[in-house]
Amino acid sequence: MEQMVGIVTVLMVALLAPSAQAVHDTGAGKVYRLEVEQDVWLEGTANRNSGPNGKWLIVAKHPEYPNKRSLVQFENLPSSCPYSKIQSAKMYLYYDYAHKAFGHTITQTPFIPRCLQLFLVKKSWKEAEATSIKRDYSSKWCTPYLRLYGCDTEVFPEPDTVMIFPLRPRNDFVEFDVTNAVKRWKYGLPNHGLLIRATNELAAGRDIRFASNAADSSKHAYILVLCSY
Repeated sequence: MEQMVGIVTVLMVALLAPSAQAVHDTGAGKVYRLEVEQDVWLEGTANRNSGPNGKWLIVAKHPEYPNKRSLVQFENLPSSCPYSKIQSAKMYLYYDYAHKAFGHTITQTPFIPRCLQLFLVKKSWKEAEATSIKRDYSSKWCTPYLRLYGCDTEVFPEPDTVMIFPLRPRNDFVEFDVTNAVKRWKYGLPNHGLLIRATNELAAGRDIRFASNAADSSKHAYILVLCSY
């Protein structure tokens, strides 16, 4: 009897364990939702995953403060959606607001348009340990903030970019096309997530803040993948 109870318990845990699964049938295919597994914003030598500021993924910089980039990683697409069936994949980040430091004037820290790029990350990292210098306690990035174009990230950015500009609605999700990334992971590239940066990240202006997985669960990042039958 005890053995049977143990088997039932293991089965129940397996059934209740979170995993990517089809959440909607469109009639032309099924939509899978991939949940965020880890995320963190990078600034300086301290890990930014905890404390009151851990609720954000921050991109770019504003005057008198260091630059910021963010990392986000999602669960893998299940075997029920093979590479050949992937039609599209969209990533959703909850746009909170564009930040300027307390005491700064709008002239000192204007809201300038920020064009956001995504790069496939080539090395593993840990959200509770990653900094702009290190990807975990024992390993460093090639260069601070991840060296782009071949070492810490893929050579080319993802095809899609997103523009955050003044008066763009905040407190809602922003959509990024990540079809290429999801296909690359499914084809066999290790899934180490994505780096988010602004092309004009060093220009003086407000930084852009998205909700991290430390925020309310309704604001967590996710990916929707459409798979044909």
